[in-house]
Amino acid sequence: MFLVQDSSTAREARIQQLSVEDPTLSALLAVIHVEWTFRRAIIALGTSPNVDIRKELKRCHGLDNYKESWKVEVSSKNNRKRLPEVVKNWDGLRRSFSLRHRLVHGVSGCGHEYAQERTNWALAAAADVREFCSVHNVDLDSRLPVRRKKSIAQS
Repeated sequence: MFLVQDSSTAREARIQQLSVEDPTLSALLAVIHVEWTFRRAIIALGTSPNVDIRKELKRCHGLDNYKESWKVEVSSKNNRKRLPEVVKNWDGLRRSFSLRHRLVHGVSGCGHEYAQERTNWALAAAADVREFCSVHNVDLDSRLPVRRKKSIAQS
């Protein structure tokens, strides 16, 4: 659905387009986009070596786990805002994640307006994180900074 070189704004435009054609698919893709945004932001703003952060993120699924990873890598080490402070409508994002879970596991479907609302909440959350990153001179659509483990010679 998306290519690696697609910008955040291109992804979001495609998700918005789909919200008219297939609002349920749009809601799923919006949450996937939020997760992509969270992961890149945690890597870019974190302080641990990239390889360590990526290893932790492999086990990171669900909103509470992203919140914890953000706390460990971004908030506590840099005295920066916690993720629920960065995302202006945390409750709406939680509802978006809940819908994704129900759709993926076949628990329930949803109506057009219900899905569109959650799509909008998720896209707003991604925009909030991108704005926070921008304030800290990080462009999530660009190459991420690389932090390597210190070798014995560097110590």
